[in-house]
Amino acid sequence: MAPESVDVIIVGCGPVGAMAANLLGQQGVRTLVIERETEPNGQSRAFSLDDETQRIFQSVGLVGELDPGFLPCRRLQYLNDDLVSLAEVDFTKVDMPYSHFACAFFQQPRMEAALHKGMARFPHVSLWRGHEVESFVQDDEGVTARVKECGTEHAVTVRARYLLACDGAHSAIRRRLGLQLQGTTALEHSLAISVTTASPEPAFTAYLCGPNRRGFITRTSRDEMRFDVILAPDQDLEAARRPEYVRNIISHYVDPATVKVRSANVYSYHSRITEKWQVGRVFLLGDAAHLMPPFLGQGLCAGMRDAANLSWKLALVLGDAADASLLDSYEQERRAHVVEIIRGSDAMGRVMMTGGQLLARARNALIQVLYRLPFTGEFIRQYKVKPVEPLAQGFLIRGRRMGKGAAEGNCFPQPRVELPDGTTALLDDVLGEGFAVLTRPGASLDTQREARALAEELGGRWLSVSAAERTGAGRSDGVVDVEGRLGAWFAQHAADLVVLRPDRYVYGTAGAGQSGQLQGSLRGRIRPLARRGQGAVRRAG
Repeated sequence: MAPESVDVIIVGCGPVGAMAANLLGQQGVRTLVIERETEPNGQSRAFSLDDETQRIFQSVGLVGELDPGFLPCRRLQYLNDDLVSLAEVDFTKVDMPYSHFACAFFQQPRMEAALHKGMARFPHVSLWRGHEVESFVQDDEGVTARVKECGTEHAVTVRARYLLACDGAHSAIRRRLGLQLQGTTALEHSLAISVTTASPEPAFTAYLCGPNRRGFITRTSRDEMRFDVILAPDQDLEAARRPEYVRNIISHYVDPATVKVRSANVYSYHSRITEKWQVGRVFLLGDAAHLMPPFLGQGLCAGMRDAANLSWKLALVLGDAADASLLDSYEQERRAHVVEIIRGSDAMGRVMMTGGQLLARARNALIQVLYRLPFTGEFIRQYKVKPVEPLAQGFLIRGRRMGKGAAEGNCFPQPRVELPDGTTALLDDVLGEGFAVLTRPGASLDTQREARALAEELGGRWLSVSAAERTGAGRSDGVVDVEGRLGAWFAQHAADLVVLRPDRYVYGTAGAGQSGQLQGSLRGRIRPLARRGQGAVRRAG
């Protein structure tokens, strides 16, 4: 691969840019990543991921030797200033539809190292450190970027079909496009303290519910803890970084003599989103496109979802399997989702981080009452505070989700399934990449034939799902639903077959003998395998 001619340029090799490079590399897309910094980031900024985002790491093969070292959150407490628990979530008892814990923590430099090792698997993915995009121009066929080596005058011209701006909150690409972040910035700031420990104890995760101390504390790995504490609006930010203030904060929870402070940084709380996420052949992802408060732990998750949403669409367009209009669904799908997550994060912040003696004590008393009541207690214990936001519109069978209980637009469950040889595996590992078509337990032979034909046309995988009582009787093109989760899903949605997008969101469903609408809808958007031309994408070998 000549580095001066690629399919995609990614600007920024933080977690979102590195994930996009892994996803595109897996699809065989020739990718060049441009990163200003000459060395990997050593700061722990983000530290939590939800179950859907962990599934994205799984999808790109970051397991085994490439495992980023996630630490599952097993218990979350809501603590007052006296460290009395107001309520708690036992995550070992929370439903896991994707077979991952609802929340997991990580040490960011280790996670980024895993992403960088993952990129190195693909000879068609290159990383240029110590470089920046000095300028770029677009035309009908692609993007021409002038890439300069930082600190010198040496520059080269790189031609690409598309450019992804993953260069963070202060995105230079966004500024060059003349785009603005719209929204608000809170008056309060957060002091983020990372400390290393010699032992994995103490191990706890908690919201600090004040009134004197508000924020979040957790162990992010066996040898690191994180303290995010909200500062008062009139707090001296320089004084907050001083060692004596930092020691005072952590002393409420650990003995300062047993830990080593790695960093103490002050951050602002933003609720902002850029006016456009796409300008021609340039796309914005992650913090370049949106900034949100940390109260639901969704900032990095949102950026990872951006990468997962856009990468397969780019691969299809570059491979001549879809028209470029498919890329319009990126902003259409992700903007609406991010707007709802920002609203949820703002609401969580207003409720949990209320300051002042009277309001905070009233709030804490209310939490204790709600925790003891059946319905609201279950809401807290099952951690339903994080909004579940299906795609409202975009690349779906009818272009939009048809009603609150509709299947399309939802992320499909991922249970463990039994294979023909009697072993078990996570569903996504069986499906592999690309589109997938599944038929329900007990589906007719005609429905199975329709599903197989549809999958072959899409260049994807068809799987026949069998009921749990057929354990041990699997077939080469089927799996056994040992948990009963898939059968329950098909029954809930009265579906005989389902089409899953490459990102495992539901495109649409059909009953017996009704797959024609699905097939017709897809043929208008995805070219049948036999009619695809020779695109730019080369599958990774």
